[in-house]
Parts: sequence; structure tokens; C-alpha cells
Amino acid sequence: MTEHTQTSKDHVLVALDIAKNSHDALVQLPNGKRYQVKVPNSHFGYQQLLERIRTHSDQAIKVGFEPTADYHRNIAYWLSEAGCHCFLISSLSCARAREMLFQTWDKNDRKDSRVILYLMEQGLMEPFYDPFRAGTFDIQELSNTYHQISMARTRAMHSLMNHYLSLYFPEMERFFCTTRSEWFCRFLLKFPTPKSITRYKESTFIKRAWDVVGRKVSKTRLLTEIYEAAKQSIGIPVALDSLAIDTFKLQIQRFLSIDATTQSVRTNS
Repeated sequence: MTEHTQTSKDHVLVALDIAKNSHDALVQLPNGKRYQVKVPNSHFGYQQLLERIRTHSDQAIKVGFEPTADYHRNIAYWLSEAGCHCFLISSLSCARAREMLFQTWDKNDRKDSRVILYLMEQGLMEPFYDPFRAGTFDIQELSNTYHQISMARTRAMHSLMNHYLSLYFPEMERFFCTTRSEWFCRFLLKFPTPKSITRYKESTFIKRAWDVVGRKVSKTRLLTEIYEAAKQSIGIPVALDSLAIDTFKLQIQRFLSIDATTQSVRTNS
């Protein structure tokens, strides 16, 4: 209870409801007076907020906000640089407090800022860790970029497996391995359908595909198995010069490009 009293009397509390273009701020002065202000998401808007607060009080400023994508990070950085103490408010805490205070899940900007301020008064907040100010920004961005590229690679792979291969050459999926995907994709670029394989004699196909599959211990056996799979394939017999096969190859090339980028980021990390 003493800590709660000190928080209210010794600091200006600013509850920010974060949004993309502007933020709703509910300011509580040490004397208990409150006022609401709209803060444009710009450097000018941040300066206006600080000037208005400091006009009414010279006490230290505590700013609390619920993390919202990355929209909170800019204003948190600039306010921290200006000497404010920034804190994160748990989204789960906000949801539970909103239900308790208003007996409803309904939410709006003004209501959210009131909920955040209530949680700040109770001390239910954690200091905001700014990776840029802490010197770990590059590491974080490398991790985030690898995550995004990996997700794009996974989506592209699922597209190949669950759409294109299932239509044109479903038997080929069993030869796919995530750690050896390059030869698989380059093979499909040259032999995208069973017909592109069975139009040759087995021996001719093996010669044509020999260099495509890269270095393998049992290349002859592998290519023989692929040839037999092509002979028994239930894939739709799409013409090799059709637009459908062109789009299939486009997706294969896209997967190869993303895969190369993934390897590059992994090497840099």
C-alpha cells in the first residue's frame, strides 16, 4: 500500500493506448488530477505530450502501455531518451482488469487507457526493455528476419507439397528432404511431371538426370525409383508447355530463392 501511495504522489503517470497513427494518453498528475490527450504518432506529437505534462508538473514521469505490434517501440524510445520511465502492461492483465472494472469484454481507446492507468497504480507493470538503447538491436533484427524468411520458406514448401505436387506428381513427395531440398527443386524444374520423365527410355532419363540430382551414393538406384514412380503416377497429365506448369516452375524458383536467403542469414548469424 505504501508503494502504491509513493507511485501516485511522486510520479506523473501516463497511460498510453497504442495505435498506428495516434495514441490515446490518460495523464494523472501527483495531485490526482487527470486529463486525456490525443498524441499523434510523430516526433512533434511526442514533444507536445512532454511539454504539456511538464507544464503541470516537474515530477518524474512513468509511462505505461500495452505492447501493440511494434507501434509502441518508437514512442517508448523517444520518451525514454527524454528521461521518462517506460513500462509494459501485460495484455492478459488488461483483459482481466477490463472485465473486472467494466463487467464487459467491450473495449475502446479511452477505456483501455483507464485500464492501463489502473494497473499502473497497482504496480502491475514491468520495465520496458529497449533493444536499441541496450545495444542488442542488430541481434534482435537478425533473429526477426530469420524468423520471417523461415516462415516464407515453410509456406512456399507447403504450397509445393500440398498443391502442385499433389496435382502433377504426388509420388515424388517421398523423395523430398528438407536438408537436401536444392537438388529436389532443380530436378523438378527440369522434370516437373511424370510425362517429362517417361517420354524417355529409362537409360536415357538416367543420363539426362545424372548431373541434376547432385552427388549421391546410389544415384542409379534413386533415378530408377523415380522413373518407376513416374510410370505409376496418378498425377494429372498436364501438358509440359502449359501455363499451369509455368506457374509450378515459378513457385519452385521462388522456393529456391527463399532457401538461398535462409542459408545466407543462417551463415551471417
